[in-house]
Amino acid sequence: MKIIQLCIYSLLLALLAVGCGTKKKRILEADTPEVSTPPVSSVRAPEAWKPPMGDSIRYEMRAVWLTTAYGLDWPSVKADTPNGIRRQQQELDRILDRLKQDGYNTVFFQARLSGSVIYPSKTEPFAHRLFTTTGQPPAYDPLAYAVEACHRRGLAIHAWLVTYPIVSSRKSAHPILIKNPSWAIAHKGSRHLDPGNPAVRTYIAKLAEEVVRGYNVDGIHFDYFRYPEEAERFNDNASYARYGNGLSREDWRRQNLSEQLVEINEVVRKIRPEIQISVAPLGKLRKLPTLARPHGWTAYESVFQDVEAWANARLVDFVAPMMYYKDDLYEPFLVDWMERVGKKIPVIAGLAPYRISESGWSAQTIADQIRLARRYGAGGVSMFREANIGHKEPLLRTLIQHEFRHLALPLPLYGRAMPRAGEPTDLTIEQDKNIIRLSWRMPIGGTKATYRVWAKITHPDGRTEGIMLVQGLKEQSCALRISEFPSEDCIELGVEAVNTAGLATACRMPVEFNLANARLTQVQMR
Repeated sequence: MKIIQLCIYSLLLALLAVGCGTKKKRILEADTPEVSTPPVSSVRAPEAWKPPMGDSIRYEMRAVWLTTAYGLDWPSVKADTPNGIRRQQQELDRILDRLKQDGYNTVFFQARLSGSVIYPSKTEPFAHRLFTTTGQPPAYDPLAYAVEACHRRGLAIHAWLVTYPIVSSRKSAHPILIKNPSWAIAHKGSRHLDPGNPAVRTYIAKLAEEVVRGYNVDGIHFDYFRYPEEAERFNDNASYARYGNGLSREDWRRQNLSEQLVEINEVVRKIRPEIQISVAPLGKLRKLPTLARPHGWTAYESVFQDVEAWANARLVDFVAPMMYYKDDLYEPFLVDWMERVGKKIPVIAGLAPYRISESGWSAQTIADQIRLARRYGAGGVSMFREANIGHKEPLLRTLIQHEFRHLALPLPLYGRAMPRAGEPTDLTIEQDKNIIRLSWRMPIGGTKATYRVWAKITHPDGRTEGIMLVQGLKEQSCALRISEFPSEDCIELGVEAVNTAGLATACRMPVEFNLANARLTQVQMR
């Protein structure tokens, strides 16, 4: 990265001479005389520079689970007609606009329910009753629309897939059960695909492959990636006898889930190596010997999710444990997650705003849990679910807006072996009336990159403020507008190249020069 430091001192008198007898605001008007770029005032030896993160900018996932099952979050209207399609899409647009406005940056969008999907699939039936009254798929692709709508707003979208539960009515059996009746096991009035069956694991991996090939999603997010409730009664005797290989049933089950992730990684990485793979495990990782109260069920002991093994083998890029508890069932388990898993991969604390209406929680509880997640170094938070964080809970929404008031960047995938982008060179600046133009060069034949343009402001009292002017920029140039800014402040500009895994290049700052009395804000991207 190359940095230009803009210390706004020397040309103030020159500007006053040009605009003599006018108000300061006139500097920004269209008839302002051209001011050429000031000459370089000094050249310094290159020195290390870091983006201005701190309190004003942080790496943090701010996610929400957007549920399509039963239309709980979306859609609430049918798409039987062109007008119905338009209304359905507008409803999703309103949801995404609000999420962006409130500071979220990631959407876990439910693309697979229990054995049906909301996109045209060659593998599974369409969940058509969510979208039409006639039992036919709508005349558009809901997942494709959601991907485009999220990206248009700068939101990451992860296709949320319910993994093993299967809904199958007596009148209309699920195609899986017609073709492969041995794949599912009846349990507590429902059916669950058997993770111990290698054919089932291949089937789930193929579903992930279908989504990644067909849609420009940022990640694949697995839910119900576990054995079912009361798993000790889950009758997988046949597959255990055939594939157990001398392991205890508990260790064999944990191995099955780990092997499922291995197979998912193998097929997904061949298509898009930058894709993020994640799981939403139970909120309590393991039993805590120091907790003097009943635990309830845990990920490792109760449903055989060996998340530590997944993290150690980098089979997931992050996890979002469903920590839908409070007080001594939240903080101690958060600490345990961070100690056992958070040192290897990001832990995104899954929070439960639905508890406000269903269990009488205070909205402040959610805000406090966000702060605790930050205190212990979590990679962010995710809210379950979208309908519980909007207009129905105005106090909670206000509290979340306050917690999310500063910019957050997507989490880099530190564990991914991907080449970094080359270092930007020849960073130049040109001033044309009230426009500042930045441009830079990149090494020929380098890895694919996007760019961030930073501003670091140092106030006279020593306070620093970081501002992200542009992110996700595809071109090697951008234009910024000059507006009023106190002449005693100092601004540094930086350009950062970011690879597809979110990792940025190192940066250098070789030059320093002065600009007119100005404040820089983004106006366009070329």
